[in-house]
Amino acid sequence: YSIFNVGEYTFAPWKVVWGRIGNYLEAAVASQSIPQETISFVACHNETEAHYIAALVNSIPFQFAAHSYSQAGGKSFGSPHILENVCVPRFNAQHAIHSHLAALSQEAHRIAPVASDSDTKARLAAIEAEIDSLAAQLWGLTDAELAEIRASLKELKGATDAP
Repeated sequence: YSIFNVGEYTFAPWKVVWGRIGNYLEAAVASQSIPQETISFVACHNETEAHYIAALVNSIPFQFAAHSYSQAGGKSFGSPHILENVCVPRFNAQHAIHSHLAALSQEAHRIAPVASDSDTKARLAAIEAEIDSLAAQLWGLTDAELAEIRASLKELKGATDAP
């Protein structure tokens, strides 16, 4: 018996994971796990790097690029090849935006599972909006461009259930 495409990255202590099939990407940070074949993942050196990548993948600009590049709902929508076409800058702990994105992702991961009351949901929405704004800055997008991207994704939501 054999297993293909297994390397050091498979056993990395931190990973960013998301489903390959669906209408939008929803990334999460995982540790000490080996994802199934229906899960895409990026091996990371540490937890902070993983949260930085998760923040960007979950951001509105990345979601828009993913929908522009790949067919939502298709079996390869969230395949790893998307990172060959949507540039995620390499993590730099000294870069203020990178570190802030990581911290926001950590906070979102902490409160998302318990976001049942209106105050916590509002806090999570504020974190997500701040992540979108920082991601837009990182990719050189203006506030007007981010607003247009957000509006475009809302139009898609009816057709594909995008975030």
